[in-house]
Amino acid sequence: MQRKNLLLILMCLLLFAGCTTFDEIQTGSTLSVENRLELLNGVYRLATPDVLEINVQDNPEIGTRATIAPDGNIFMPLLGNVYVEGLTLLEVRKRIHSELGRFLKDIPEESVSVQVLGFNSKKVYVYSYGGGSVQAVPFTGDLTVLDVIAQSGALTRKDNFKKIKVVRGTKDPTKNPQRLVLNLNDIIKNGRTEKNIVLRPNDVVYLPPTIFGMIGYKLKDFLFPVQPVQQIGSTVGGAQYNGLGFSGPQGSGGSMGSNY
Repeated sequence: MQRKNLLLILMCLLLFAGCTTFDEIQTGSTLSVENRLELLNGVYRLATPDVLEINVQDNPEIGTRATIAPDGNIFMPLLGNVYVEGLTLLEVRKRIHSELGRFLKDIPEESVSVQVLGFNSKKVYVYSYGGGSVQAVPFTGDLTVLDVIAQSGALTRKDNFKKIKVVRGTKDPTKNPQRLVLNLNDIIKNGRTEKNIVLRPNDVVYLPPTIFGMIGYKLKDFLFPVQPVQQIGSTVGGAQYNGLGFSGPQGSGGSMGSNY
């Protein structure tokens, strides 16, 4: 009888936990195409194992697709190894153009194009209390909180839209990580896109539960204390974030999943 009453309470709480769905934010975007290209070309720094595509106008035999090797080089026809580790796309283009100048005269820099085919070196992470899982999203240099939430599909009606947190580590390990708070309702309901947060590599986006959501999770833990083995084992992937002040619901599971 007691379990039936608790189950009824849980169902009522879940009905009032929220009504905004993921579909409402799928089309969210805060940066123009021009701004995104500017960020990508001027900010994103390449690293292994990013994948590049390089083309030279009127010289297709020189073009190549290459993965950045552990030593920071890519291999190009005619040029051999070209070191690109830590460079932006614009800097890579300048370097390749300079190297090509030894073999091709009067070739304009604009004839060399460089783009990233695989953003593999940097990631941001999304942690949902309710899902108990951590998802890794490739970092492209122009990702925002809204972008990552839409890509991951991690947001649920039981998450607190007004207190989405971004946890950002510091280069100094003796300092506490920076915590930024975002009211998602301001963006998706009020159009305040200027409040969206542009992410950095290794940022963690934390989706906390509402009060009703928290009660629901606790009741679920009480009513169903035994979880499948695969769920219990998968919580290890999220354990590393407890040091940031997070604690997932006991017994919940998840798995790691994943441009600048």
